[in-house]
Amino acid sequence: MLCKTRCGHFATRSYADAHGGLCRKCHSNFASLVELEKRYGEDALVEYWYSAILTNLPESKEEMKCFISHLIDFYQQKLIEIPSKQRYIKKMLYMLQSVLEPSDMETLR
Repeated sequence: MLCKTRCGHFATRSYADAHGGLCRKCHSNFASLVELEKRYGEDALVEYWYSAILTNLPESKEEMKCFISHLIDFYQQKLIEIPSKQRYIKKMLYMLQSVLEPSDMETLR
């Protein structure tokens, strides 16, 4: 039976329950990020995402917002769970927020 997932897409209830409420596509994207972080470290992940998001924007703005929102939720939870990585997590959250809501340099002056 299909159900609406946290990301707004549809997946079978059993899949969504087993994968944090995400559809297959969003979970696959998310799992590859976790693997990159394990292999190359925290700063590599921040650098990868910043460059990947800016150079390879998804086909639709909605897909981009959906995925970045998942990442923000994930890292906000990690900020609570792992206080020892606060510096890294705050750097990642800042980068993700700046992609979602870019600053206008003129208003900052």
